[in-house]
Amino acid sequence: MTKQEIINELKSKQLPVIIQGAGVVGEVVLDFCNKQGIPIECFSDYSKKASKSQFCDLEVIYTPELRKNYEDANIIITSAAIKDSVDLLNDLGFENWYSSGTLLKDVDISQSQVDVELNYKKFAVENCILCHDGYANSDELFVRSIDLIITERCSLKCVDCSNLMQYYQAPQNCDKDMLLRSIDAFCATIDKVMDFRVIGGDVFMNKEWPIIVERLVDEPKAKRVVLYTNGTIVPREKDLPSLKHHKVLIIITNYDELSRNLTQLVDVCKREKIAYRVLNVDEWLDCAEITPHNRTDEENTQIYKDCCAKNMVTLSDGKLFRCPYAANANRLSAIPDYETDYVDLFQEPLDGRSISETKAKVRDYIWHKDFLKACDFCSGRPLSGNEVKPGVQVDKPLPYRKYETSP
Repeated sequence: MTKQEIINELKSKQLPVIIQGAGVVGEVVLDFCNKQGIPIECFSDYSKKASKSQFCDLEVIYTPELRKNYEDANIIITSAAIKDSVDLLNDLGFENWYSSGTLLKDVDISQSQVDVELNYKKFAVENCILCHDGYANSDELFVRSIDLIITERCSLKCVDCSNLMQYYQAPQNCDKDMLLRSIDAFCATIDKVMDFRVIGGDVFMNKEWPIIVERLVDEPKAKRVVLYTNGTIVPREKDLPSLKHHKVLIIITNYDELSRNLTQLVDVCKREKIAYRVLNVDEWLDCAEITPHNRTDEENTQIYKDCCAKNMVTLSDGKLFRCPYAANANRLSAIPDYETDYVDLFQEPLDGRSISETKAKVRDYIWHKDFLKACDFCSGRPLSGNEVKPGVQVDKPLPYRKYETSP
C-alpha cells in the first residue's frame, strides 16, 4: 500500500486512529498526521509505565488493554519491532494496522516539531523505515540491529547488569581477529543491517575499538554504528577520527556520580562534532539472575514473547544469539551449551550453496524462534517487569554455577 493510499484510508474509514508507540517516531507521526488532517485519538504503548502518563497531550493506553477501550481502530505502528506489534495486534483482534515506515518516507524530518536532537530523531525515523521495509520484503534478509560484544571488561561492576558483566571472574577483551572474522561472516549472510551496536562491558576498555569501528563504517551493508559507554572513559585524542564518521553515534548512559567523565566526554563530542546522545536512566528491569527455573516449553514461550530484549540479536565469537543475556551466559558457561540457542556462522564455509543454507538458518532464527533454552535461566524481561535502581556497585564478581560440558 502506498503512502497516499494509507492517508486516504485513514481519512475515509469511520474508525478512531491510534498511534502505537509513544516515543520519538510516534511524535513525528503525530506531527505528520496533524499536517495531513488526520485526527489522532490516542497513543498505545507496550510499556505500562508509559501508559501512566500522557504523551503529546494525548492519552497513552497499555497496548494489551486496547480492547477494553476500543472495539476496532486504525492503528499506525511506529515500533521498529514491527513483527512483534503486528503479532500482538492480531492476537487482540485488530486487523487495521498501517506502517509508519511507509508514511514517513520522504518526509523532511528537520521540519518536524519534535523537541529532540535532530541526529537522533533522524536515526530513529530511518531505523523505523528500514525495519518496516525489511518486514515487508521477504526477498531480503534485513536485520534491525546486531549487538557486537568486543569486551567483557567494564569500568563499573553493576550488580544488576543485564549483560551479566558482574559474573566475569577474569574479564577479557575479545580477540581482534575473531571479531573481524565474525563481522565478515555475519555480513556475508545478510543483505542489510540498520545498526551495529558495539557493546561490552564498556567499549572503550578495549583499546583496539578503533579497528573494529573502522571495519564497521566501511561495511556497505551497515547503515549505522552505535557505541555504548557509561561516561567513565574519554577516548584518546589519536582515536577520535574513528568517531567522526557520519555513520557513528555514541550513546552515553548517565549514572550520575558514577559517570565521572561524562562532562568531559560530552565536551569532546561537541568540540569534535561527534554525534552523541546522553541517556538518563532512572531504573533498570530486574533481569540479571542466572538460575534454572525448570519451566515448561509453554511457560518459556510466554517469557520469550513478553521479552523486550529478544530482538537484540547478538554476535559473540561467530555465534548469533537472540539477546546479550543468552550470549554472555554462554560465554560464561553459566548455562549448558545449547546449540539450538544460536546459529554458528563458522559451521559451514560461507560460499556457494553453504552461504544460502546459513542465510536460511539466520532468517528462520530471527523471524521464527519461539524461545531459547537460555530463557529458563532468565527471570524474564518484560517492559512491565520489576524495576531496580541502576548502577548499584558490587565489590567482587558474583558467584554462579559453571557448566563444563554440553547437555
